[in-house]
Amino acid sequence: MIKKSLIKTSLFIFILFFANNLFAQNDFIGRWLSPSKKGIVETYIQNNKLNGKLVWVKTERKDIYNADKSLRNREVKGLVMLNDFTWDAPQWVDGKIYDPEGGATYSSKMWLSDDKQTLNVRGYIGFSLLGRTEKFTKVK
Repeated sequence: MIKKSLIKTSLFIFILFFANNLFAQNDFIGRWLSPSKKGIVETYIQNNKLNGKLVWVKTERKDIYNADKSLRNREVKGLVMLNDFTWDAPQWVDGKIYDPEGGATYSSKMWLSDDKQTLNVRGYIGFSLLGRTEKFTKVK
């Protein structure tokens, strides 16, 4: 009898942990206004990775600053700026962020503020310590 009770309790704790982890991941999903207020990025999960696409821009333009000259003719609106982040509670890590203002791609990680209304995105080269954090605001 004790063994069955222990199994049920363990299963309940596992399900509770899994559900809590899943809800925490979903807090990152949505639309986020860029710090410059020139764009909105929509985040989504695909194949267990978090990505983000630029769905609104203040001024439509081509990707003229891209380091890859063959990509400079594409529209900035619609670009996937956040790529392949993996979940490592309580943050998404090991991703890439593309900066259309400078045309460069950086290693990146992201986490939420306590009130879940600010998405902190840290871009860096090499070490996270050598980077910059940008704050995106949740769009209602």
